[in-house]
Amino acid sequence: MRIGISSWWFNRGQAVVGRQLRSAFDSLGHETFVLARPSRDVSVRPGFIDRTGVWDQPGVTEASDYMIPEAEMLDWARETGIQVAFFDQNYQFDEIAALRASGVKTVGRFVWEQFSTEDVEPAKRAFDVVYSMHAAEQERYATLGIDSPRVHWGIHPELLEFHRSLSEPGRSGREAEHSADGGLVRFNFPGGFMSKRKPLDPVLEAFRATKDERFRLIVKAQVERKAPKVGRAAKRDRRIELITDDLPTDEHMRLFASADVSLAPSRWEGLGLHLYEAMAFGIPTIVNDSPPMNEIVEDGDSGLLVPGLPDGEAKSGIPAYTVDPGHLAGAIERLGDDDERARLTEGTLRARERWSWEQTVADLAGLLAT
Repeated sequence: MRIGISSWWFNRGQAVVGRQLRSAFDSLGHETFVLARPSRDVSVRPGFIDRTGVWDQPGVTEASDYMIPEAEMLDWARETGIQVAFFDQNYQFDEIAALRASGVKTVGRFVWEQFSTEDVEPAKRAFDVVYSMHAAEQERYATLGIDSPRVHWGIHPELLEFHRSLSEPGRSGREAEHSADGGLVRFNFPGGFMSKRKPLDPVLEAFRATKDERFRLIVKAQVERKAPKVGRAAKRDRRIELITDDLPTDEHMRLFASADVSLAPSRWEGLGLHLYEAMAFGIPTIVNDSPPMNEIVEDGDSGLLVPGLPDGEAKSGIPAYTVDPGHLAGAIERLGDDDERARLTEGTLRARERWSWEQTVADLAGLLAT
């Protein structure tokens, strides 16, 4: 089968999902083609499509604009001969409906914090299938009148391979670095684009409330947004470090894998790729007890769940949550204990079996058969 995939094509969540989708379909023996959607003109990197590293792949057509012209979409389908097209977070319902009318099966995926009741009927018209990636999302689609099959997202093999490579002779893993730097305990905050989705204030307050001099908080962002706030906190607490470089994939994974704990509370998550990355690297996660995070992190086994406090709503109307700094500080201190962290690290490694990529591929095969 010839399958098209259209998403952003650079180092960000949606595009990572698209690239991993492609590898899954390739492993099933299908021929895949990508229609790369450039970033918005108002974004930090306007009109950007990556052409380096893992993004340098054959069969990638670059769309001319974030809003892909209908004729361009139809030309891509005709030239590649695709029978199915997968779209990620694309609300161009009229253009996609035209593609569907041309005979191409259309499959869509949206992050639940943006897909609202107003999108239901246009999506039904544009897509043959709208699928889900976690239980809370699937349940919400059901309340909206959409029968949404679920693809259980798992840990991509490249993450496991990268983790294995860190244990090769001559490569210093986290344990060696921990011993060499005097036993520091690194907490990684995956800030991404530092949007309002990330509850930065309670994280900084909670970390500063801890007193252990071994602790380090690495705030990893891809942009300078909120850098002054983190900078002020770092001046008051030398244990805090900000990294704003938009790192290549390998460097990003190396930095993530060097952490001891993923400190990842979130007001909401569409999927939360960092949760899967942490599992792949054997890193326990601290996150709020809210969906879909609490579907992936098991309290006391692969990480710690702290109470989520209601904090308004996301764009689509789903509830948003923040965290209490006191509860969060307690979780940080608990995972600062070497024995407790080692126990949860083992639990995190065991959890990988529950989130296998083989299940993802099997679900995608079933999705193609519907």
